[in-house]
Amino acid sequence: MDRNAFVQLSTTTRVLEKKLLNRQTFDRLVEAEDLEDALKILSDSTYQQFISKLENPKDYEQALKEEEQSTYEEYYKVCPDKRVVDLLTLKYFYHNLKVLAKEKILNEDFRHILIDMESFNMDEIIDEIEGKKKYPEKNECIDAFKRAMEVYEETENPQNIDTVLDKMYFEKLKSLAEEMEVDLFKRYVKDLIDFTNIDILLRCQRQERTFSFLSEVLIEGGNISQSDIEQFYSRKIDEQSPLFKSNNIFKAVSKGIEEYNQTGSLSMYEKEKDNYFMDLIKEVRGVVYGPEVVFAYLFAKDMEIKNLRFILISKENKLNPSFIRERLRDSYV
Repeated sequence: MDRNAFVQLSTTTRVLEKKLLNRQTFDRLVEAEDLEDALKILSDSTYQQFISKLENPKDYEQALKEEEQSTYEEYYKVCPDKRVVDLLTLKYFYHNLKVLAKEKILNEDFRHILIDMESFNMDEIIDEIEGKKKYPEKNECIDAFKRAMEVYEETENPQNIDTVLDKMYFEKLKSLAEEMEVDLFKRYVKDLIDFTNIDILLRCQRQERTFSFLSEVLIEGGNISQSDIEQFYSRKIDEQSPLFKSNNIFKAVSKGIEEYNQTGSLSMYEKEKDNYFMDLIKEVRGVVYGPEVVFAYLFAKDMEIKNLRFILISKENKLNPSFIRERLRDSYV
């Protein structure tokens, strides 16, 4: 990858970073009296252009979606290598394939929960799936969908659709990271696989799934081998487990599992995972230019929207500020 191709975009991105919401703004949002008050605070931010169009404050999700899509679409236009953006949008693409598969199985309309991005025109993918028109450039997408449906038809188990598509998602992520040969990207993918596999292990233990089921759903390619994870299937996982003690993610996983063993909830585990990656991308601040700068900004924006969604949902449901604050992810600025 030509790092020099990112000089101009890195400069632009550094300017955009300054428009990200800081901790003080999040504190104001958490303490807002209600949903309307929180939206007023956001009216002084980059979200204003979308919030101002809302006829009903409770339609805030539309504003968040528009901001998210606008950000990604702009970067798809200007990024010298669109694979950098793909690293963060692929999860939405595979989410969409799961939605379309559910539609096909249940014969119901779930189009309202599709997430459209410029890189994967969902109208074209739907036309291809329904046999209305052929788009050769969409072959990889269609192959993924067909493979998931084939497995479902063989097993008649809808959960296998998620298993197949999750594995294909991570295979694609690994492929992108290896192709671009950027250390940050390779570490991001490997660490994400480790977090995902430990999550899978804990859920399988709690649900008393079979060992063969665990082996089937684990993702290959992390720092922790699949065989090591399998060896812990019948053992209680605590915060000092040798399974991950020498791993990059030890501190984050340890905090999450301590809470999980006390409450049975993985919400803290998810929060610590997100904060771990936020700390990882903060290391990019010392990089003058390169694909890492773009990735870090897009990840930070993604996390910002995730925080906003949680705050606004909480305000709509009149939840206590202390409850909101303890569940918020770290911000980039």
